[in-house]
Amino acid sequence: SGKRSNRNVLSSDSEPDTPENQSFEEDKIICWCEVFSKPDKQWISIECTNAIVDKPYDIEKLLPKPAAYILGYDNDCYIKDLTKRYCSEYMTSTLKLRVDSDWWEETLEYFAPPNSKLNKEEEKKLEEILVNKPLPKTVGEFKNHPLYALKRHLLKFESIYPPDAAPVGFLREEPVYARDNVCKLHSRETWVKEARVVRAGEEPYKIVKARPKWDRIAGVMRTDLPLEVFGFWQTNPYEPPTAEGGKVPRNEYGNVELFKPCMLPHGTVHLQIPCLNRIAKKLGIDCSPAVVGFDGHKGSIHPVFDGFVVCEEFEDTLIAAWEEEQVNAKKREEEKREKRIYGNWKKLIKGLLIRERIKLKYNVK
Repeated sequence: SGKRSNRNVLSSDSEPDTPENQSFEEDKIICWCEVFSKPDKQWISIECTNAIVDKPYDIEKLLPKPAAYILGYDNDCYIKDLTKRYCSEYMTSTLKLRVDSDWWEETLEYFAPPNSKLNKEEEKKLEEILVNKPLPKTVGEFKNHPLYALKRHLLKFESIYPPDAAPVGFLREEPVYARDNVCKLHSRETWVKEARVVRAGEEPYKIVKARPKWDRIAGVMRTDLPLEVFGFWQTNPYEPPTAEGGKVPRNEYGNVELFKPCMLPHGTVHLQIPCLNRIAKKLGIDCSPAVVGFDGHKGSIHPVFDGFVVCEEFEDTLIAAWEEEQVNAKKREEEKREKRIYGNWKKLIKGLLIRERIKLKYNVK
């Protein structure tokens, strides 16, 4: 018979090649090449089937939608993300389709080309492509834009700095600011966690609504408390206090705030040894828990402790005492274990003797 039969070979994870299951249209392209031009010192895109040369946005029109990632690999199998070159809406719609940028960059780092002069120049040109693009034309496109920002889209702890920053443009009379002018603001307590202190006399750059807080005295949840926030330029590096007379400097709660290693008080050491405070108390040595952060659970915030802070002159004494305590504790545990073993054997033997005595007394076989 001259009639030929067609057969679809399906694997366990494939679907029939029906129109609704096709991954892309037949007139779309997913592969083309780039050639490096030495006279121009740049990569030139070439799409042979449609005779497109050095017109990245014409190639974009032939791609399956949406195109969130465009990767190129060279003769040495190095991989580079070229999405910026081919996606005209990279700064707006394309970015919203992509995964976390830090994770993506870390993933590609294993396949990245050597950090050569050529690669650096290409990175610079890719960034220039983005910078030279015109301003977005709609409000939605400005949201989370990597280069520009509107005041209406600023988050609770964000603001424009300096306050007299010049707009880079306007959107229907609304000023558009460079993303570089958007700064992060924090409260005094949060800046301390970053090892910085708000300078005395500084006026808050912004006042926002604080998180709801339970008022133990009134027995109500306060939701109307203001929170003063400050910028980086209003802070100084944290200056740790100095231990004197064998006493460790503490906060009002009796702890040492050690959110960063540089916050360790002068003349002290941080010993990450469990139960060191019991040994220090026996020896009469001052010892304070180290708070390294906070954790939120069960509806409230709790401090996270990691080790203890002691004066450096007592470091060797405490470590030696702790090691001796560990040896003694292990010895006590072994004695306790042996006592339990002998006790179990004693119970077993006594039980067997009682059993034999009952057998003899009542003539039980």
